[in-house]
Amino acid sequence: MIDVSAIERLMLGHYTVPEDIAARVGPPLAGKQIAVTGFLIRHPQGPFVFDTGFGQGNDENTRHYTVVRRDVVAALAEKGVAARDVRAIANCHFHFNHGGGNHRFPGVTVLCQKAELENARAPDYTIASDVVDYPDARIETLEGDGDVAAGLRLIPTPGHTSGHQSLVVETRQGRIVLAGQAQNFASEHAISHYARALRQRGEPHADYPAWVDRFAELDPWRVLFAHDLAIWERAPR
Repeated sequence: MIDVSAIERLMLGHYTVPEDIAARVGPPLAGKQIAVTGFLIRHPQGPFVFDTGFGQGNDENTRHYTVVRRDVVAALAEKGVAARDVRAIANCHFHFNHGGGNHRFPGVTVLCQKAELENARAPDYTIASDVVDYPDARIETLEGDGDVAAGLRLIPTPGHTSGHQSLVVETRQGRIVLAGQAQNFASEHAISHYARALRQRGEPHADYPAWVDRFAELDPWRVLFAHDLAIWERAPR
């Protein structure tokens, strides 16, 4: 079992919320910069990476979101990890700001849900070409839970996309979930967690994603997100 210090956040750039997206996610976010992060897990079997950030293509998405990218290999190098040493990668989903650095790891297994690979093949999916189609790409699909290594498990958390997944990490200090973009912000998760508590008490409550029940079963100590530097943490018992 690893120590919590073996989980390190990778800062992989940011994007600016355009007006058309702000109309959907909330006007106060218009023009705000949203962090894009991944995670390095220093595992005894070798380094594991969850999310690889933006791709390098100067495409329409890059311009529309005013992307400022940071290369995932450079981010790893600052932590003393070489790309050739990475044991495996998983992306929470294949949007261009979560899997765009996959091509920097040719020959390294990339783990995803089968539904997400099907999404990536659809013509209207927000994806860069270097997420799944690059020289020596090795994409391995799961249909549900999948153990990556001792103490690392991928679980489906559909919603943002139908093939979204999160990574459950067992640490000496307690269970941690790297939730990707299952929700955008830790505060959203706190609201959903409270809505579930209200439902458990038989009180009126707002809707919340079905996977929140799964998280409650897992009872994580911490939940971290791809686009929020804040952390949801369980109240002490």
